[in-house]
Amino acid sequence: MMTRLRSIVQHNLPVKIAAVIVAIVLWLYVMNDQNPAIDGSYTVPVTIENAPDGYLMNAAADTVTIRVRGPRSLFVAADRNDFHAHMNLADFTEGDKEYTVETAIPYGFELVSVSPDKITVNLDRLIQKTFKAELTLSGSPATGFTVDKIAQESEAATVEGPRSLVNQVVHIVGHINLNGQSSNYTSNVTLFALNADGREVSGIALTPSSMEVTVNLARGLSRKVVEVQAKAQSDLPPQLKLEGITVEPARIEIAGAEDVIRKITSIGTEEFSLSHVRETEKRQVKLALPEGVTVADPNVTVEIKVGAMQ
Repeated sequence: MMTRLRSIVQHNLPVKIAAVIVAIVLWLYVMNDQNPAIDGSYTVPVTIENAPDGYLMNAAADTVTIRVRGPRSLFVAADRNDFHAHMNLADFTEGDKEYTVETAIPYGFELVSVSPDKITVNLDRLIQKTFKAELTLSGSPATGFTVDKIAQESEAATVEGPRSLVNQVVHIVGHINLNGQSSNYTSNVTLFALNADGREVSGIALTPSSMEVTVNLARGLSRKVVEVQAKAQSDLPPQLKLEGITVEPARIEIAGAEDVIRKITSIGTEEFSLSHVRETEKRQVKLALPEGVTVADPNVTVEIKVGAMQ
């Protein structure tokens, strides 16, 4: 039995071996000719894993292009939804950082490239700061009238947003127009968050965004122009020296009963701290008005000039 089987196998063995080789060659030819390996690209969104809470996140790109190679038949059945890209922010740091893009592709494909293979992500911590809500006046009331008192609904406002933007805010202001007013009135005043240059800071939330302000006017009061004096505390950081403080406006018109304002030669500001001064800066401060004395605008701007201690 074994002898017969061996005889069958060995009969025309060279021909049989040649036939097998031809069959393999033909199979390879058909596979490469009819189903060749080709390259293709898919643009897919990048998902974020382990994104930290309490941060504003901005990525330099939100899609990547995945280039793969594989048999043509695989491309017929595949679409972009079969390809995935993600970044893991588990080891995040605040600020800018590059994160590697990781991919998942269907079985049978070969990954050629990912573009971009790294994406810069900026994480900005969300914070809050509370500021004194200041009011500025413009225009003049009707002839014979002057501002007696201003009452505002809230003395403070809170700024919330990314740290980089909140830290730009220097003060919160609301504007009141007195032009032609001749009686007491109440107005809803919009608040603005301003930077050191007096420009509005956008991209933050302000609470409240507006407040009710009541303006009381009086008539028959005497007027007088006096100097304004800055009242700064002596708490400047030791590495700095104070070069000077100027006030704008340097002189201001006050109003009140004749016997009250006759003896007043100057008006001081409320005391303000220098402990947070790091360089020359401007800020708004309130006037410390004596009882019975009014001004059109109770706020003035002081410029604090400092230099390095030698």
